[in-house]
Amino acid sequence: MELENSKIRRIILAEHDVLRGALRTIEAGLGKVAEGDVPAQITARSQLKQLLATFLKHIEHEERILRPVLKDIDAWGPERIAAMDSEHKEQRARVEYLSGPLGEAAPTKWVEEVRQFIGHLREDMATEEQDCLDPRLLRDDVIVIDGFTG
Repeated sequence: MELENSKIRRIILAEHDVLRGALRTIEAGLGKVAEGDVPAQITARSQLKQLLATFLKHIEHEERILRPVLKDIDAWGPERIAAMDSEHKEQRARVEYLSGPLGEAAPTKWVEEVRQFIGHLREDMATEEQDCLDPRLLRDDVIVIDGFTG
């Protein structure tokens, strides 16, 4: 069953909302983590682990439902796909890094890396929403130009 473009947009935007909520939750405790609060560290590390798993599922979902639509949506489709592929490759590497030995790093180093990831993820979602999820681009109606249906 093929999803309508508007449905794809709503799904991805809803996932972005979930991710933003998780980012806010983690961010709220980072000050205490940087101060060396051990219970806050345990909580934040657990929250990050859960966020990273959710985020990996999200990018896999984007690749499965959004990527095929973007491919042929307009003349910039191949560029959008290349940008998505590059960004997802970089993000997977970042998730792997955050999931690795960094977990044993000093709290201030860990907090710095997590804050950078949070900032980058927020920026990426905003860019994606502007460049790929805009309702003027990801629309359901058929466009006809000079008798050709697109």
